[in-house]
Amino acid sequence: MQRHRFPLFALCLSLALLAGVSAAGRQAVKTPDEILKAVQEKVAPDTRLAVWDLSTEKQDAALILKGDVDQPAARDAALKALRDAGFTDIVDKVQVLPDPALGDRTVGIVTVSVAHTRTKPAHAAELGTETLMGSRVRLLKRQGGWYYAQTETERYLGWVEPEHVAVVTRAAADAWASSDLVMTTARFALVREKPDAGAEPVCDLVVGDLLKSNGRDSGWVAVELPDGRKGFIEERHVEDYGSWKQSRRPTPDTIEAVAKSFLGVPYLWGGTSAYGFDCSGFVKIVYKLNGIELSRDADQQALEGQVVPTLDNLAQLRKGDLLCFKARPDGRDAITHIGIYLGGKQFIHCAGKVKRNSFDPASPIYSENLLKRLVTVRRILT
Repeated sequence: MQRHRFPLFALCLSLALLAGVSAAGRQAVKTPDEILKAVQEKVAPDTRLAVWDLSTEKQDAALILKGDVDQPAARDAALKALRDAGFTDIVDKVQVLPDPALGDRTVGIVTVSVAHTRTKPAHAAELGTETLMGSRVRLLKRQGGWYYAQTETERYLGWVEPEHVAVVTRAAADAWASSDLVMTTARFALVREKPDAGAEPVCDLVVGDLLKSNGRDSGWVAVELPDGRKGFIEERHVEDYGSWKQSRRPTPDTIEAVAKSFLGVPYLWGGTSAYGFDCSGFVKIVYKLNGIELSRDADQQALEGQVVPTLDNLAQLRKGDLLCFKARPDGRDAITHIGIYLGGKQFIHCAGKVKRNSFDPASPIYSENLLKRLVTVRRILT
C-alpha cells in the first residue's frame, strides 16, 4: 500500500500547482480600463494639460474604443496596447480634437477683461483658471453652449463661454497678435465710448489686458477689442505692448515691487487676475508682469527653475525665490501652496488674501505651520 502513496500525493500536488498557475494567469489578465489607465500614465499623465477621455464597451464580440484625445499618437497608443493585450476586434470611435465641426476657426481671442475657464460646461462648475483679454486659446470642441479650450501659454484645459472669446482662424489670430497692441498697466481701467471721463463704458480692464491701438490724441488712446468693439482709454492706463516686453528686466526688487502692489487682494480659487488670486495665480501674475511666464498650478511651478538648498536656517534663499508647501506638516503630501520669498525670512503669498508672513519665530507675522510645511524652494531668477 505504501508504494502507491507517493504517486497519489504527487498527482494531487501537481493538480494544485496547475490550479494555482491557472489562477495566477487569470489574475494577470488586465481589463480594458486597466490597459487604458497604463497608457494614459505614459502619454497623458496630467489631464490638466492633455485631453484623455477614453472608455470602452463590449458590442457582441467587438470592443468599442470611444472618447476624445488631443493627439493622434495618444489614440494610436491606446489601440496598440489593447491589441497587444489580445483584443483584436476593436471598433475605433475615438475623436482626435479639435472637432472637425469647428472647421478652420479653432482659435479664440479673449474679449472680456477676465475670461473664466471652468472644469465643466456649466456656470455652477468649479473655476479652474482665468485668462486675460487679448490672450489666445485653442478651441477643441463645442458642447452645451460652451467651448472646450486650452490656453496658449500654459496649455491649461477648461470650458469657456462663447461670449468671452472671438472665434477666429489661426491666420486672423496671428494678424491680431502682430498688430499695434497696448497693454493695460493700471490695476483697473475702463474703455469708454468717447474720449471723455464721463462717457459710458464699453468694458472694464485689469492689468495685463491687451487691446489694439488705433492712435493717440490728447491723453486718450483709441482702441479696438478682439471682438471689434471700439472705444477710448486714458493714455496713462496703457503702454505699447512691444515696448513693454522689451523693457522687462526682472530682478528680485521688481518681483518684490509687483508682488507688494497686490497686497490685500482677496483669495479666489482659480483666480489669476487683480480681481482675485489663488496662491499659484498670484505667483503667476507677479512673474508675468515681469515678463516671465510660469505654469499654472503650484505643483507645476514647483518643477520650474533651480532647486535652492534649505539648509543653514534658510541662509541660501534669495528674494524672488518660490516657496513650495505641502498640505500638512506631517506626511508626504503633494505641493498645494506656493509663495514668494522677500528676504529677511519674510515671504508674500495669497491665503485668504495677499499678505506677508515670516519664518522668524520672533516676528509678529511668524507662521510655524508654513515653516513646517515648506518642501522645496525654486529659483526662477538665475
